[in-house]
Amino acid sequence: MKRYKYNGTGNTGAFSWLMQRISAVVLFVAIFYHFFGMVTGAYDGMVRFVLGCILAFGTWHAVNGLKMITDDYVSSRWLRVTLLIIYWVVGIVVLVQGLSILP
Repeated sequence: MKRYKYNGTGNTGAFSWLMQRISAVVLFVAIFYHFFGMVTGAYDGMVRFVLGCILAFGTWHAVNGLKMITDDYVSSRWLRVTLLIIYWVVGIVVLVQGLSILP
């Protein structure tokens, strides 16, 4: 079994950690508003805004979460960079495709 080599701590994760929490709160509020609006029928003018918000923050939340998992468990630097590029390309494609089909 290969032993993990401690490389010290960095100050690069604070912004990602904060944005992960902020995007989770925004997603929770937007999804709650979406479901509440669908049940009450008072949702006509906000469909595009709320679904766009869910799509944008959901994409950020997913890509950032995958990046955090990769940073924790992948020790090879080139593999981490390759996976991060793949995450962002897929995230941008999903975001553009999702925004193009909004009502």
